[in-house]
Amino acid sequence: MPSKTEATLFLILLLVLSNSSFAFAQVTVQYDQEGEPLVDIGLTPTGDYEDLNILGEDLTYDIEEEFKTGSNFVDIWHNSTQIADGSIDSINITINFTSNVSDDYSLNVYDWENSLWVSSGCDFGTVPPNTPTKWWCNITSNAMDFNSSDGRIRFKINSTGDSDVGLLKEDYVQYYVGYASYLEVEMLNPDTQATLNIIQNKTFFVNTSIVCRDGPCGNVFGTVMYNLSSEYPNYPVNDTFGDKPFFVNESPLNPLKPCGSMLSGDFCLVNWSINATADINSGWKIGAMFNSSFDEVEDNATENVTISISDCTIDINMQWSSIIFGMLDPSSGQNSAEGNDINDYNVTVNEGSCNLDIYINGTDLTNETLGYTIGVSNISWSNTTNDFSEAHELSKTASLLGSGFSEGSNITSWYWINVPPVYTGYYAGSIYVWGVKNGQEAP
Repeated sequence: MPSKTEATLFLILLLVLSNSSFAFAQVTVQYDQEGEPLVDIGLTPTGDYEDLNILGEDLTYDIEEEFKTGSNFVDIWHNSTQIADGSIDSINITINFTSNVSDDYSLNVYDWENSLWVSSGCDFGTVPPNTPTKWWCNITSNAMDFNSSDGRIRFKINSTGDSDVGLLKEDYVQYYVGYASYLEVEMLNPDTQATLNIIQNKTFFVNTSIVCRDGPCGNVFGTVMYNLSSEYPNYPVNDTFGDKPFFVNESPLNPLKPCGSMLSGDFCLVNWSINATADINSGWKIGAMFNSSFDEVEDNATENVTISISDCTIDINMQWSSIIFGMLDPSSGQNSAEGNDINDYNVTVNEGSCNLDIYINGTDLTNETLGYTIGVSNISWSNTTNDFSEAHELSKTASLLGSGFSEGSNITSWYWINVPPVYTGYYAGSIYVWGVKNGQEAP
């Protein structure tokens, strides 16, 4: 007696967990009718169909077909979209389904490398009627064999042929792909093979690179670290201005920086500006740790930089060697030095120097032949303008020319002389410009 089979297929595709992929699948539904499939991949099925929706939406098949034999079975294939990015090391496929009759079902996953269906690692058995059932295929060995050349994964559910006429409903299908992806990290600067000498309270730069390898790496973050309580960096650099032994010297003050979402082959540069406030003569290790929002992607750290904290030096450069007033008349005043009009008298605080206070003092001018002198107080100086009204008398005791000059600063000064009634001749003396650490006593 001819049998009548009715089957309804529902597909609801879900979003999946991080580091996984999932998408709609093309479907093959086969009933045993002399070996001919009723529905082939991407083709219009034959037979008497009602309410056949478009492939890719929620699918409902109301199939009415008379079979020439008494054996009925269902064989449904699912092809994922291109979900594999890079090298995968595990696959989990989940299907939730219901059968209205007790039947024997099995899951299989397709081995693209060897062109065969594989049941190892997949659930199978008798399914009770009208009982929601969740089964898995777990592939943890040679997972890349199950990834097609265009990044697709295929699996199927099928039943054992028998005379029962049943209804199979699929609630959802989910693919979870575990990747062998990893973070390739490098310390670009400073050099990890040499000790970096940093002057206390000076800033240095940490430059790193990250490449995502062999699969998606999720959201990637880097943290600049130092060795607070270990031989190697184990604690983030401080995010409060002035903290010891190091603090992030930029805005915002954040040791943690993002690279964003990284796929296989993506590249990222992360840089920090760090101020060294550690004690003089202390030694440290600095490195960067990178991690991913994917649990499967292991943390990875750069090689470490060895840092030694040194005291700053007092390093200034006077850009002139003499102050010349020229031929002057005795009993004349407010005579300007020859370099005043071209702002010639400059002092520079050299790179790498401490922050400095600058002092000035001088000696009397003498004519060794005549034995006469011009007192040092007859010379005046200004550190603000080429205007005698703003000048100060030079003294044998050091006077503050200016304070708090950082490396690279330039200090310009101007000079005048009042000539007392002395014999005409060549008079010479010395002016001293001193640099001392900011806040320390005058020389």
